[in-house]
Amino acid sequence: MRYFLVCFFLICSSVLSASDRKALALLEGVVQERSKCKCFRICYTEHRAEENKTVEQVVEFDNGKIRKNHIPSAQFQGMMSLFVDDVLYRRTDYNENRISLVSASSSNASAADIYDLRLLGITDVMNLKKSIKGCLILNRQVEYSVKRSSVNGISVWQVTGTDIHPDYTAIWDYFIEEPGFRILRMSMRTEIADIVIDNDYSNANFLPFPTKTHIFRKEGKETKEVVFDRTITVKEVDIKTSFPQETFTLSSFNLPLNTTVSDYRIHRRIGYWDGEKLVDDPVQISAKEVREIMKKKSPIGIVRIIGISIGVALILLAVCPKIWGRKKKKKE
Repeated sequence: MRYFLVCFFLICSSVLSASDRKALALLEGVVQERSKCKCFRICYTEHRAEENKTVEQVVEFDNGKIRKNHIPSAQFQGMMSLFVDDVLYRRTDYNENRISLVSASSSNASAADIYDLRLLGITDVMNLKKSIKGCLILNRQVEYSVKRSSVNGISVWQVTGTDIHPDYTAIWDYFIEEPGFRILRMSMRTEIADIVIDNDYSNANFLPFPTKTHIFRKEGKETKEVVFDRTITVKEVDIKTSFPQETFTLSSFNLPLNTTVSDYRIHRRIGYWDGEKLVDDPVQISAKEVREIMKKKSPIGIVRIIGISIGVALILLAVCPKIWGRKKKKKE
């Protein structure tokens, strides 16, 4: 066992030593620059040429908590997702009053189209399982080299990583502008897939996010066909220090009364939305309406009712003897 560990360490060390230190420093610079944004709100449109569809999306991110809103349109039914504490809450259709909970590691989570937006422009497929460092293939099995190059007349460093597997070889190229560690282009080539991502950083107010990202991916063994042709255009970036507490809770979904919430991790329904929280049974009125009714029954209101009642009683005590006296005289 000890012999195996020594051999493994020597192999890994040889790969690292074979990588250009400048190349590794540039990739680490990208990670650090992207990681600076820990709390933000970003609005963007995504045009999917392969589906002939454009969707507008709003993402709120706070140190790993994510809330994403796909705005409903004529082309898209709309969807909301919330990721908190390794749990994904999904409302897949604004017209359906259902919320589902799934684990972040499940296949449903991978297909939920929710992710850390700091990955924008450095990978073609973004999901909850990917990290900034992972997208840059920063591991011991890849040998990196670096050289000077250019993209659209801009001088950049071209960092190339070669990932050799028994069944295929992947070659990654990151074209990095320094300072700023902005990736202007990323490409990946294998026997079965080609990826090219181009980034435009023309709006300095959106940094470190690109202003526009074009993702182009082709797949196939003999004839490669387009599977992704997408353009993401950032409309607004708001770097924040915090969000209101309710932002990353179910209340932020603006759910209709009695929306059902099901936990697919335990395969059962866990409650109904009463307007403020989950309850075991459907309700007739919302928790907010109940609270307003209770306000009307406040101590001040009760005192007023008691005061009015006493006043009426005193009037009756004063009036009734006179009426009774009149009736008695008539009888005589």
